[in-house]
Amino acid sequence: MRKKKVERWDQFVDVIEQIKKVASEIRPADFVPFRIHVDQSDQSLRKLEELTKELQSLQSDRLKQVMEHLNTLHSLCEVLGVDFKQTVNEVHPSLGEADESKNLSNCTIESPASATSRLRELKVQRMSQLQDLASSMLELWNLMDTPLEEQQMFQNVTCNIAASEHEITEPNTLSIDFLSYVESEVLRLEQLKASKMKDLVIKKKTELEEHRRRAHLFGEEGYAAEFRDEAIEAVG
Repeated sequence: MRKKKVERWDQFVDVIEQIKKVASEIRPADFVPFRIHVDQSDQSLRKLEELTKELQSLQSDRLKQVMEHLNTLHSLCEVLGVDFKQTVNEVHPSLGEADESKNLSNCTIESPASATSRLRELKVQRMSQLQDLASSMLELWNLMDTPLEEQQMFQNVTCNIAASEHEITEPNTLSIDFLSYVESEVLRLEQLKASKMKDLVIKKKTELEEHRRRAHLFGEEGYAAEFRDEAIEAVG
């Protein structure tokens, strides 16, 4: 009987220590550990279950908080074309482990939160870059009367021209590779525009020279006709 009582008390102590540990991990650094008073005369299973549920609730809340940050981080990595697993390992190695082995300290929460903030800033920067490219693309299309079939190839670019940060969610929309692809298309259009402008200048110059040539010939023919008329009049 005494042995069972000691074992039961050991279970109480173990759960209480875990509660203290989790509580200290999820509190600020200056948090003063609280005391959990348990009457040694009350070592009932019901009391042990209450403490166990309190521990599970603490762990569950903290894990939920961690997972919310990780889900946001995952979405940002997808849009930016960044390796999520590598990012997580750089943020905090324990986050890449199984749920039950995650370190639930404040550092574990602050690390993905900081990474999320950094990636969101990067997302805004790249979004601005994409929208600038989309504006240039539309302007060049209108200038050169680009066929709709060709425009539709980049509809996923121009559709985001006025999008807000939270509206851009498609994977790789803001990846380095995709931005480079769009940038190269804008460069191609600019080169095509320059080529067409050059052709237009040459065409106008040719037309002008042709007008001058015709005007010159007309001038000579007009002078000959006038001289002939004067000669006829003189003979007459």
